[in-house]
Amino acid sequence: MKKDFMSSMKEKTSALRPSLLSTEENIKSQILILDSLRDLIPPLADDEFEQLQQNVLKHGVKDPLTVWETTSTAAQIDAEDRPVFILIDGHNRYRIGSQYRLDYRINLVQFTTLDEVKAYMIDYQLGRRNLTAEQTSYLRGLRYLQQKSMRGGNKTGGSQLDVSAALGKEYGVSSRTIKRDGDFAAGLEKLAPDVKQAVLSGKKKLPKASIKTIGKAETTEPFQNIDAIERAISSVETGAKPTTKKSKKGEMAALETAIRELAAGTLTRDRCEQLVLKTNALIGLLGAK
Repeated sequence: MKKDFMSSMKEKTSALRPSLLSTEENIKSQILILDSLRDLIPPLADDEFEQLQQNVLKHGVKDPLTVWETTSTAAQIDAEDRPVFILIDGHNRYRIGSQYRLDYRINLVQFTTLDEVKAYMIDYQLGRRNLTAEQTSYLRGLRYLQQKSMRGGNKTGGSQLDVSAALGKEYGVSSRTIKRDGDFAAGLEKLAPDVKQAVLSGKKKLPKASIKTIGKAETTEPFQNIDAIERAISSVETGAKPTTKKSKKGEMAALETAIRELAAGTLTRDRCEQLVLKTNALIGLLGAK
């Protein structure tokens, strides 16, 4: 990560002076939480949250919460352009403080767009927490997808800037790793928020290769459970469209063939994971009459 990241963020931050206490209290009463921003933050494990809660109850909310001072239009809430104050760091502390009526301080930050806020939050999380390998991969992947979207592809500009190479250099990994992170993040973003958080927290186990495959699935609604995920993976890998009465028979035949081929080979861990997924997908089709 860039060495001057935290110093550059300080330029966007303004601590409220004691003389503006009434203003600070007014802002606190208006703090909003956007699901799209809150869900960027990998969840704390149960024991981590419990430890944080004990620390806060014992010592108070020591670190200020970071609040984006902006308008409802810039935050993509509505077109009314009214002033809004959006929480972008300190969601767990805010939850605990609100529950137990604890006081806290706030720092206001200035950003022009929602994309800038997301980039800040991703980098801040990568720089401050002990993340799992999956959580780190997800955050880097989100940054890659965001940069590609903003620039219209992996390579852009007169000098043909390679986004994956630039981010790889920033985070100390290869460009291929960044692209794989992008596939992983794309798959996770197609899961329902509670399922995604459960996967990132380790409460639900799903092979990383399977999550990458989900990113290629065509869907208009997030996947709500493991069964739906397994059917989507099967559809992608067999080249089948979402199951209908006409396509169901063909999809079942393709799954049966794939299961036999996997079972006939050497049963490595990856093969076993694929075998379980395909078998469960077939069971789901057999039960959906």
